[in-house]
Amino acid sequence: MSTPGNDTASTVTYRFVTTGITCAGCANKASSILNSLRGVVSARVDDVTNTAEIEVVRDMLTFEDLLAALRPAGYGLVPEAA
Repeated sequence: MSTPGNDTASTVTYRFVTTGITCAGCANKASSILNSLRGVVSARVDDVTNTAEIEVVRDMLTFEDLLAALRPAGYGLVPEAA
């Protein structure tokens, strides 16, 4: 995954570059998909900056899990460079 942002004992926040997000509707749909996943505490997708910030329960979801949830809708994630 990307470099973690703010960490607490039980959660970790990751930041990603998004692909396939072309409008606010896409960002809302991607956020909804991610927020529906068990283990996601919060997910925010921004269509202007093409980024996603996803807080997850530590060790509960992998990058591949997040990507697999978004792929059917045509969206993707790319880990940000450290």
